[in-house]
Amino acid sequence: MSVEDAIRSMDSLNLETVLKHAAIASLTCKGRTLGPDREPFWVKGEQKSQDEGIVNAEETVAEETIVSPSIRDKEPSLSCFPDAEEINASILKREMAEQCKRSVRNQLQVLKERQQSQQIQREARQREEEQKAERLAQKALREKNENLINQQAEQMAQDQLEAQQRQQLELRKRTDQKLHKLALEGLSRCQRRFGNKYEGIIKLLLSLDKETVQVCAAQNQQLKELGEKFDQLVCAVKMGNCEQSQYLSSIIKAEHYCKSLDELEADMIKELAKFSELIQQQLKREAAQRQEEEKQRQLEEEKRQFEEQTQRQKEKDESEAQQKQLAEEAAKAEAAKVTPPPEPGSVQVSQAEGNMSRSYVHPSRLTFYNEIISLYQAKVDAVKPLQSEESLKQYRSGCQRAINLPLNAITAVSPQHLSSNFEKLYNFFAGQPVRVMNDATITINDHPLARDYCMLLMAKKFVSQSETAISGNPQAAFPFASVIVTFWKLLPDFGKVFLAYLYKESPYLVPYVIPQQPGQTAEQYLKSMGYRLSDKNELEKPDMFLKRQTGIARLFAAVIITPGRKADGPAHCFGLEEGWRWLAHVVHVKPLPDISATLIMEILQTLGFELWRTYGKQFLKLLLYIHVSYMPQLAVYDEGGPKTRLEMLLGKFLRERQIPQAVGLLPPGFW
Repeated sequence: MSVEDAIRSMDSLNLETVLKHAAIASLTCKGRTLGPDREPFWVKGEQKSQDEGIVNAEETVAEETIVSPSIRDKEPSLSCFPDAEEINASILKREMAEQCKRSVRNQLQVLKERQQSQQIQREARQREEEQKAERLAQKALREKNENLINQQAEQMAQDQLEAQQRQQLELRKRTDQKLHKLALEGLSRCQRRFGNKYEGIIKLLLSLDKETVQVCAAQNQQLKELGEKFDQLVCAVKMGNCEQSQYLSSIIKAEHYCKSLDELEADMIKELAKFSELIQQQLKREAAQRQEEEKQRQLEEEKRQFEEQTQRQKEKDESEAQQKQLAEEAAKAEAAKVTPPPEPGSVQVSQAEGNMSRSYVHPSRLTFYNEIISLYQAKVDAVKPLQSEESLKQYRSGCQRAINLPLNAITAVSPQHLSSNFEKLYNFFAGQPVRVMNDATITINDHPLARDYCMLLMAKKFVSQSETAISGNPQAAFPFASVIVTFWKLLPDFGKVFLAYLYKESPYLVPYVIPQQPGQTAEQYLKSMGYRLSDKNELEKPDMFLKRQTGIARLFAAVIITPGRKADGPAHCFGLEEGWRWLAHVVHVKPLPDISATLIMEILQTLGFELWRTYGKQFLKLLLYIHVSYMPQLAVYDEGGPKTRLEMLLGKFLRERQIPQAVGLLPPGFW
C-alpha cells in the first residue's frame, strides 16, 4: 500500500466521522443555532494541541459546543442532552478513530521509513553504479589516454624513423647526384676522345673502296660493337640508372673502350698498311711485267729495224759513189751552222742550285711569304710603344674586351646572329664608342696606334680559334672564315696580317719547309717549323701538334672557299686559285713525316669539290700525279697513319671520280 493510498483512506475516514457527529448534533439541537442574530452558547475551553490534526480540532469544537454552552436565553430541557450510551459509544468511536489514525500514522511512518530506506539503498546502489561507471569511465579514459600516448609515441617514433629515412634518402640522393655529376664529367672527357677517334676511323673507312674495306671487316665489326657499348654506357649514366659503385666502374669502362678503340685503330692501320704493301708489290710486279713486255717489244722493234736498215744499207751501197760528194758538202754546211756547246760544269752547278732552293720553297712563294712577314713585322714594331706603356694598360684591356666578346660569339646559328657580331667588330674599327668595364667607353681613335694594334690582336684571335673551336669541330671554321673574308675586303691590310699569323703558326701553308740553320738546336728548329714550347721548356707532343695544324689548315681552306658578306661586294681577295697554287707547289717541296700528308688530306677534303668543279681534268691530272709520283716520295719519309689515310683517300677519289662537298659550308648570300 503506497503513501498516497493511505492518505486517501484517512480523508474518507475524517469525512465519515464528521457526518456521524453532525447526525448526533442534529438530534439534540432544536431550532436555528447559527446566524448573526444568534449568540454562541458554547464556552471557550482549552484547545487541544495542534499535533492531533485537523480532525481532532473539529471534534473538539463539536464537544465544546455540546458540553459547554455558556449563556442561553432559556434553560435547556433534559431531552436536549444525549444519552450516556450514545456518548460512550461516541467516545469509543473517537478512541477507535484515534487508534486507527495512530495505526495509520505508524503504518505511514513505517512505509515512509521503508521508502526512505529503499530510497537510500537505491541512491547507494545508484552511487555505487555511478562510481563503478565513473571508475570504468576513468579506466576507459586511462586506457584511452594510454592508447593515445602509445599511439603518439609510436607516431613520433614513426615520424622520427621516417625523418631519418628521408635524411638518409636525401643524403644518398645528394651523394648519387655528386657521383652522377663526376661520372658525367669523366664520361664527357672520354666521350670527346672516343668521338674524335671514332670519327677519324669512320672517315678512314669511308675513304676506302669495298675491296679494301673487306680487309678490315673484323675491325669494322669490333668498331660497331664498341660504338654500341659506349653509347649504351653513356645513355645509362645520363639516365642515372646506376648504383653508387657503378659510376666509378662506368668511367673505368669508358677508359677501357677508348683504349680498345686506340688498339683497334692501330690494328686497322697495320692491316691497311699490309694490304697497301701487297697492292704496291702487285703494282710493282705488274709494272715490271709491263717493262719486260716493253723491252721485248723494243727488242723486236730493234730487230725489225736492223733488218730494214740492212736492206737499206744494201741499197745505199749501190748509190754510195754517186752520193759521196753530196754528203760531204751537206756535212760541211751543217757543221758551219752548229754553235759550240756550253761547258758541262757550269750547267750542272746551276741545276743543283735550282733544285736545292726549290726543294724547300718555290721562289715566287718565298717572295710572297717575305712580303707578308715584312708587313706584319712593320706593324708589330710600330705598336710597341702602345704595348709597353704602363699607363695605357687599361686602354689595351678595353680594346681586347671590345674584340674578344663579339669574336668569341661568332657562329652560324642565324644570319642575324653572324651579322650582329660582325657589326660590333666593324663599328669598333669604324671609330664608334664601345662600352667596357665600369661603364666606361673607348674608341679606336683614342690612340694613333690603336688601329694597327687592334688589327694584329683580331688576326691573332681568329687564328687562335683554329686550335680551340675548329680543331674539334670542322664546321665551325666557315662562320669565322666568312667574317675574315668580309674584313679582308674592307681592310686589305687585315688579310695580310691574318696570313702572316697563319704562316707563323704553320709555314707549310706557304708551302715552305724551313731548312735547319748551322748551329741551330733541334728544339729551336722545330719551334721555327711551328712547334710550341711550354712554360717548362717542354716541346709540344706530336699528336697535339698535328691536331693544331689540322685546325689551322681547315681555317685556311675555309677562307679560300667561303664568301663574305653579300653587301660588301662579290670580290674574293684570297680565292680558289690559292688552293690550286698550294697543291701545285706542295708536291715539289721536301715531304715531311705526318704533317705533309695531314695538310694535303685536309685541303683536299675541304677544297676538293670546288677544285674539281672549277679545274676539271687538270685537277684530275694533279690528283694522279700526287698518287703516282708524290706518294712514293712521301713513303720514303713517312710510314705512319696520316700517309696511309691520304693514300686511301686518293684511291677513293680516283675510283669514284668525285669528291663530296665540305659539310657546313655557308651558302652564297647567307648574310
